[in-house]
Amino acid sequence: MAEKILDADFQNIVKKVAAGKPLTVAERARIESRAAGSAETLAYAKNLVELAAILGVTRRTLGNWQKMDGSPKALSNGMWPVADWREFVRIRGLKVGRTPAGSEEALKARKLLAEVEERELRIAVKKGEYVPLTKVREEWIGLVAQATSVLRAKFENELPPVLSGLDATGIQRECRKAIDEVLRCLHES
Repeated sequence: MAEKILDADFQNIVKKVAAGKPLTVAERARIESRAAGSAETLAYAKNLVELAAILGVTRRTLGNWQKMDGSPKALSNGMWPVADWREFVRIRGLKVGRTPAGSEEALKARKLLAEVEERELRIAVKKGEYVPLTKVREEWIGLVAQATSVLRAKFENELPPVLSGLDATGIQRECRKAIDEVLRCLHES
């Protein structure tokens, strides 16, 4: 009975995403947990003992895993992100005590998570938080052309007459001034 209720609740999350509504942090964590292959509904464990029980391992095993590079850390409120740990376990191929949920359910959850991320990206683009790559390339090419032009003008036209007759220290000083001037022009533009 409880499983049916939880599945219905999960379907409500699916409907919420389909309606274009944003997910809460807890809902997103449930989706990530399902995507990682778990039927577990807890998004966060209160402590390491609870996290070990959820993952189906001993507290000692979890302690050893914590020492590995890239292991998830506790949140600032002391809670442990279950979905992050499940993903860490999956990526590292670590052995856990419980069998994962059906692959079909995990695929549905991963698809839902991808849809949520895509919608979040579209909203960020609409808000102007992202710039199209073509615009970045155009701007970068323009700046490189400008820098090349300024450098050529300085070192091919202006400096040779100034440098004639100077010793090595004088040439170095004049080149340093020219470089500083070019960098100042680039910084201001």
